[in-house]
Amino acid sequence: MRNVAFIGVFAGLAIILCLVIWQGVDPIVDAFEALGIGIFLLLPVYLLYLIMGVVSWRLLFIPGHEPPFTVALNANWIGSSVNTLLPVSSIGGEAVKARLLALAGIEVAEASGSVVGDTTVQAISLALWGLIGVALLAAIGTDQNIISAAAGAAVLFCLSVAVFVLLQRRGLFGIIARMLRQHSQNCEDLSGRWASGLLAFDVHVREIYERPVRVVFSTGIRLASRIILTAEIWLAAWLIGSPITIFEAIMIRSLAGAIRGAAFFIPNGLGVQEGAYIVFGAVIGLPPDFSLSLSLAVRAREILSSIPGLIVWQGIEGQSLRRLLGNFGKRH
Repeated sequence: MRNVAFIGVFAGLAIILCLVIWQGVDPIVDAFEALGIGIFLLLPVYLLYLIMGVVSWRLLFIPGHEPPFTVALNANWIGSSVNTLLPVSSIGGEAVKARLLALAGIEVAEASGSVVGDTTVQAISLALWGLIGVALLAAIGTDQNIISAAAGAAVLFCLSVAVFVLLQRRGLFGIIARMLRQHSQNCEDLSGRWASGLLAFDVHVREIYERPVRVVFSTGIRLASRIILTAEIWLAAWLIGSPITIFEAIMIRSLAGAIRGAAFFIPNGLGVQEGAYIVFGAVIGLPPDFSLSLSLAVRAREILSSIPGLIVWQGIEGQSLRRLLGNFGKRH
C-alpha cells in the first residue's frame, strides 16, 4: 500500500507539472500575483469547514461519550494535514485521528469505530455532493455525453458507498474477527488478540447505525460543510479578477471532489483534481490556465493550513513518548 501511495504521489506531481508546462508558467504566476495575500482569506473558510466536520463527527459517538470538542477539532485538523502533506492514501489521516483520540483517553475500539463511521459519512456526503454537481451540470446544458459520463460515475460511486455501508451493518469486521479466532490457538496469541480487538471494534461500528437520526444529521452537516468550502474557489476566482457564480463554483468543486474521492488511492488526489478543474471549468468557459490556477490556489491553502498541523502532531507524539519513557523509568 505504501508503494502504491508513493507511485501515486510521483504520478500526480508529474501530471501537475505537465499541465503547468502545457498552459505555461506565466499565466499561473500572474494569477497567483493577483491573488497575493488574499490566499490567507481562504483559511477562515477552511476553519469553518473543519469545525462543521467535528460537529458531524461527534454525533456518531454514544450520546454523552463524545470527545471534548477541542480534542476532536485537533484530531480532525491533524488527520487532514497528514492526508494533504504525507504520501499516504486518505486512510492514513483517518488512522491518525483514531490514535489522537486514543491518546486523549478514548477507548481504542470506540475511537476507531467512530473514525470508520465518520469516513462513511464523508463518503455518503461526497456521493450526494457528486449528484448535486451532476444536476448543476445538466442545468447548465452542456454536451450530453459529458452529462451522461458524470451521471454514470456518480451513480457508480453511490452504489459503492451503499455496499460499504451494508457490509458494515452486516458486521463485516465481526466476520473477519471470527475467522481469525477460528485459526488462533487461544485468545492470548496474536490472532486471538486481533480477533478480540476487531469484535469490540465491530460492536462500536454497528452501534453507530442503530442511531439513524444522528447519522442522517451527521451526513447533512458534512454535506453543508462541503458547500461552504466551495467559497474557497469562488473567493479565489474573485480575487484573481475573473469571478464566477456560486453555482458554477459548486458544480466544479462537487464534481472534482467526487472524482478525487473515487481516486482515494492517489494521495491528496494529486493531478486528479487539476484535471477535473480544467475539464469542468471548460464547461462554463473558463480557460484551462485559469482553472489550473484555481486548483493550485486550493493546494496553496492546503499547504498553509497543513504544515502547522503536522508540527502540532509531532509535538503531541513527542509528549506521548516522553510520558511512556518516564513511566518505564519509574517501573525500572
